[in-house]
Amino acid sequence: MDSIESYPLHTKRGPKTCTMPDCETKVLSRGLCGVHYGRWRRHGDPDVFLPVRHVGCSVDGCEAVHKNRGYCAAHYSRWRRWGDPLGGRSSTPAEVRFWAKVNKDGPMPAQGRVRGACWQWTAGTNGRGYGSFHPSKREQVLAHRYSWEFHHAPIPQDLVIDHLCRNRACVNPRHLEVVTSAENTRRGFGIATWNRLKTHCPAGHPYSAENTYIHPRGNSRICRQCARDRDRARQSGRR
Repeated sequence: MDSIESYPLHTKRGPKTCTMPDCETKVLSRGLCGVHYGRWRRHGDPDVFLPVRHVGCSVDGCEAVHKNRGYCAAHYSRWRRWGDPLGGRSSTPAEVRFWAKVNKDGPMPAQGRVRGACWQWTAGTNGRGYGSFHPSKREQVLAHRYSWEFHHAPIPQDLVIDHLCRNRACVNPRHLEVVTSAENTRRGFGIATWNRLKTHCPAGHPYSAENTYIHPRGNSRICRQCARDRDRARQSGRR
């Protein structure tokens, strides 16, 4: 075969088929077809050996489709990020991640039932102000419950954790106590607690033993004097 530089640039004045042996493809330029001409432009030789394109991922055991450099999309991304198609981010233990989000020099509790400063949770909280922690990617627990189980034992299903310091973001195990749900409600400052602390009804009648009726279903207090006044008003209206 003559030198490739001796072929004319325009295919109309040169051969009609590729001049490479056993290649009858139509000429694109300089007497070569598109494949051989591309090899000559890239490697300087139209007969240079080109590696076979990868069909699948070259990582053992991976059957994904090839994307680049012999790897699939997942292994190629790992190779780009960590320099190794099998590399990845080293997992940090849950205990290390948990205590990295705790400030043990938190505020002092307003009540004197406990000693020491609160261990303030510095990460995210839920809508009620309790700390939220992810021990794993698909697991989410309350931070104070995780702290109690880390220092003591698993919490029974019928019991809850009460914050003796009244700081919901505190994870200090000395400020926590396992109690029943009813006891936790009695200790709290919810609606049930405020109603229990009331000594008089809205009309000003005292909640004494003689003037108070306990409803058998709702366990609520009913003022007997107000009930009698309502009955008298109904009877007067009927008359």
